[in-house]
Amino acid sequence: MRMKCNEMVDTIGFTIICTGKMLIKNINGAFATLNLEITFEQMGVLYFLSKNEGKEMIQQDIANLLNKTKSAALRTINILEEKKYLKRTSSNEDLRKNIIQLTQEGRHVITKMHKKFLELDLDLNENITKDESDMCKTALLKIQSNCN
Repeated sequence: MRMKCNEMVDTIGFTIICTGKMLIKNINGAFATLNLEITFEQMGVLYFLSKNEGKEMIQQDIANLLNKTKSAALRTINILEEKKYLKRTSSNEDLRKNIIQLTQEGRHVITKMHKKFLELDLDLNENITKDESDMCKTALLKIQSNCN
């Protein structure tokens, strides 16, 4: 059953977009307290690499994660490499490919940021029951599926 909305602001899409922008602002603000000068998107790359250590991750994998072009992903990779949070090494099988890996400093940063993110998540979920949270996640996953 589809809900009828008379105004754009009454739509779930509008609410999700506004909430997402507020979340990003809060998350980036929380990260700023760590004095790391890193964005939520950059943290996502570091987190993705940390969860895939031992696998050969290339620029295309980062582009897919960010849902961006390879050149846009390259900008994020360059920034993180300049900060010494990741490094690129040539693939043994294909010298045209660069393997992207976390550095020790990158592992340290993602550990700090992950902890801060979980603390913020607790604050954001204040006054929300587990059932409400589960229903919200279920609905959001359905919306994600509908977007594909």
